[in-house]
This record gives sequence, C-alpha cells and structure tokens, in this order.
Amino acid sequence: MVALTRSAAAGRRQDPLHGIRPFDVGRDLRAVSRLIAEAFAEELDEQGEAALRELRLLSYMSGLVGILYRSTGEFRNVFNGFVWVENKRVVGNVTVQRAASGSGRWQIANVAVSPAWRGRGISRALMEHALDYIRDMGGSWAVLQVRGENEIARGLYERLRFENMGGTSELYAPGAPKSITRPVLSNLQPFSPSDSNLLYDLATSRPSAEFQWWRAVRRDDFRIPLEKRIGELVNRLVGRQRIYRYAIRDYNSRFEGAIQVTARCWQGEHHVRLWLRPDAQDRYAQPLIQCALALLQESPRWPLRATVSTQDEVAAQTLLDHGFSVRSTLYTMRLRL
Repeated sequence: MVALTRSAAAGRRQDPLHGIRPFDVGRDLRAVSRLIAEAFAEELDEQGEAALRELRLLSYMSGLVGILYRSTGEFRNVFNGFVWVENKRVVGNVTVQRAASGSGRWQIANVAVSPAWRGRGISRALMEHALDYIRDMGGSWAVLQVRGENEIARGLYERLRFENMGGTSELYAPGAPKSITRPVLSNLQPFSPSDSNLLYDLATSRPSAEFQWWRAVRRDDFRIPLEKRIGELVNRLVGRQRIYRYAIRDYNSRFEGAIQVTARCWQGEHHVRLWLRPDAQDRYAQPLIQCALALLQESPRWPLRATVSTQDEVAAQTLLDHGFSVRSTLYTMRLRL
C-alpha cells in the first residue's frame, strides 16, 4: 500500500469506514484499548499497565461511559481524539486533551498504530490532524511525551518541529550493590511526611523543568494524608515494606536535595526517587545516591529501580558506576502553534 500522506488522508476523511474520523467512545473504546496494548506491549511500565487495565474495564461499560461522555465535559476531554480506520477496523489512534480549563496548552497522547499498518504514514497523518484540531480550538502549544528508545516516534516529532525539553530516566539494577557505607554529612537528616512543603519547594526549584510544562507540580502531590501514613506504618510493622526519607538542608532548613527510598521486604522492586536543586547537583548527587544504596543493605536483594531527571547527569553517572543501566527515558516535547 502506498504511504498515506496528509492530503490523501484529507481526501478520505468523509468516508467513515476508512481514514481518520473522530473517536467514538461507544464503539471505539474496546478497539483502542486493544490497539494500545498491541502497540505499546514493550513500553508499558507498572503505571501504564494499571491505566490500561482501567481502560479495558471501562470498555466493558461502554454504554455507561457513552452516557457520561455526552453529558459530562470531563469525560469528553479524557476521551477526545481521533482514530484511523481500515476495513472497519481501528488501526490507529491519537488522544488530544486540553491541559487545563482555559489553557492554551494541549496534550497529545496514545499515538498508536497497529504493527501491521506501520510505515504507511498513518502516525504522521494522525499527528497533523491533531495539530490542526488544536489550532482550530485556539490552542497555542502542543505537548507530548515519548520514550527515548522509540527513535521512530522521536524522529517524527522532530520533523514536525517539536522541541525536546528533557525528561526523566528509569535506571535499573538486579540488586543493591554490597558494602555501601552511608556518607557522614552533618546536614543529611531524615525528614517526615509533615515536611511535604519543603519537598514541594525543592521539586519546583527548576524554573524550566519539563514536568512543569507537561503537568504543573502541585502541592497536593507531596502531601501525605493521615490514611496513607497509617498504611506506611502498618506495612512497616508487618514487614511488607519501609519508606526512608532523607534530605540535605541548608542553614535555613531549606532542602537542597532529597531522596525517598521504598524498600520492599516481600517481593517486587525497591525504588529510589531523587530531587536536587540545580546548583546542588555537583555537590550532593553522589552522597544522596550512596545514602539510598546504603539504606538498602539490610533489605532483601530484590531488583532496584531509580528515577532521576535527565538534567541530573551526576546522579545518573553515579548510579551507572554502581552497576545500574538505563532502562528507559521519557522525554517531554512541545510545539508552538
């Protein structure tokens, strides 16, 4: 089949059995959930798998979802987008969502094409249609996320003039390295969930951080409600998992850097999360990583995952020096319309 250009797609939009048409939640939800599972089989992480399970569950309630879609603006935003149809089968999808009410920023997600239909220009046609739609709706920016290892998708977005704003990397090790000593620093101290405002201040310290563009960091994201604190205590008492929180404070008690270590005792992956101020990377990235690895010395040697910003090069290199490898990198890209 000849590659499908934007002009070819435009000529077929009026045919509901072929080419691009708006997403119909009543008849397309189940097909799109299958398509996403097929297209992103090797990319979905734990959160992605959970989201896909929810989508599949909703697909079995498409009648109810259809009613909510027609009556609730929030549902229309969540399921807004377009599909590409061939021979009555959905083989491509793109989701288009306004980032926030009244915002000029729009999010593009779930750009998926069935493997059997790739290489025919469908992804580009869906993207160009989505960008035209955002322009028609008065949008000024289009924002999306793409995995670093997906070179084909990244190349498409770059050709469409999207700019890379950075992202986050997931690094992986089969287990915590042995014989790691916790660094001795007078300003390295444990902190409690009640210090959520200090952690929020640290997380928003990067003025051009890509996550601020994709989805603004909210103070509530760092607040730990009472029920969650009780859950952490119960998990620790029954020996299921333990969460460690350490921060490096300046003379005003402001956080210069912080780690959160989730140590699993029964099964699963240990997880290390790191935050650093831009000017603290060279000084504190290495001791914070060493502290995190030292905290895991007495835990079972389960696989270990660490999440760091692509801007935290010293932290990433420290993890690589301790036997980690980069499992995936998620970049945020934007386009001014």
